[in-house]
Amino acid sequence: MKSTLTFEQVKPLIEADLRAGQTPALMGEPGIGKSSLIEDLSRTFKTKVFTLPVNQLADRADLTGVRMTQSENGKWRQEAFPHSTIMDAIEYASDHPDENPILFLDEFNRASSDITSSILSFQTLRRIGTINFPDNLRLVVAGNDKGNVTGLDQASISRFAVYHVRPDLDTFLSIQSLNPFVTDVLTKHPEDLMAIEVVETNQDSDNDDDDDTEKDVMSEFEFIGEDNFTQITRPRTISYASEWLNNLGIDKSGSDKEREVLGQLFTDMTDESNVLLAGIQAHVGNTTFALHLFDEINTHFNSMLSATHVSNQPVLKDLRPKQDIINTLSRAQDVQSVEQLIDTMSEKDLLDTLVWLTEMASTKEINNNQAVTAFMSNAPHHIAQLDNKAIQNLMKVLPDSTKVAENAVKAMLKSTAPVMNQWRGMIQSVMEQD
Repeated sequence: MKSTLTFEQVKPLIEADLRAGQTPALMGEPGIGKSSLIEDLSRTFKTKVFTLPVNQLADRADLTGVRMTQSENGKWRQEAFPHSTIMDAIEYASDHPDENPILFLDEFNRASSDITSSILSFQTLRRIGTINFPDNLRLVVAGNDKGNVTGLDQASISRFAVYHVRPDLDTFLSIQSLNPFVTDVLTKHPEDLMAIEVVETNQDSDNDDDDDTEKDVMSEFEFIGEDNFTQITRPRTISYASEWLNNLGIDKSGSDKEREVLGQLFTDMTDESNVLLAGIQAHVGNTTFALHLFDEINTHFNSMLSATHVSNQPVLKDLRPKQDIINTLSRAQDVQSVEQLIDTMSEKDLLDTLVWLTEMASTKEINNNQAVTAFMSNAPHHIAQLDNKAIQNLMKVLPDSTKVAENAVKAMLKSTAPVMNQWRGMIQSVMEQD
């Protein structure tokens, strides 16, 4: 039975191999952090690691540089001009005899068979052509234990200490400096370190009510694996997502920059397009980790917004419309009267009034639910473009259920106006978090 070890378990075993001058081979899925583990080992040994992704080489000549050269007397001979990474490792080892630098040959069994056979000779001959490996230079190889790989015979495999490895959360967190949101998700959901793709599917289920012959459409998550061009969640891609969030300024700092970035991302969210989630999925795929990370950021953003206003006073008093608009809405007897009012208003007045009416204090002042509903449903049809200032004002109210005029907001969400395609997803997301 093949034993698969976590990085935490295998690390001391590899250290012993390197001290003994043996060559460990780390076998596991791609992207699980084998390179990061070797980098961490080099810090333990207080030396350098020289990493060569072997699968990027075209043929053996790229690795060893062996070619025929002609001397001054006209004779031909075979000489080696190893890859620059290998030469850097050899030169460093020669210059630092008290260290044990590491030459790390990654993805060695995803290269062509002639490259793989050359790597095997490194272990036994300890040289390339006439260039010898210093005694203090250590070799480590890594490869994939499944998929499209170059097979090795038992004699070849016997040259290595072969470890089948898998990542573990503690080691990953200890050797990576991660974005706070990423750390929070992995701490709450350690299984997300190797998350599986999640696809939302619709299935019919019978209604419990025997008198109702209709069926409810149930949404559930189904875990699958597909052989197509989709991203995956692995330690490597999680690290990329972490760096991406840091560069965007989404770092749980609560800074003005973070508020501005998140405000724009949630403003751009619609029923058909969730920009932030799409960006996360571009790095880690459509997985449970992606969903958990989005939820973590969304919750943080709503907390930031909730903390910006005082709960016992109206916050949109600066948007208060002209008194004649308020009076007309208060006295309106039918939808037609509201539509006539809308036709007389400028786009700015429409936008300000629309946002102002999302606050409960405003609708209480109007005291005419029919007129408010009619205004919230029809005014968006006369607004051509989204105003970021309006979104910022909405964010002062929506996260606090004690302030929101729910009926007014629901009427606005039901509007079929094109501009609502820009607002609807963001508004619903914020209100659902309350």
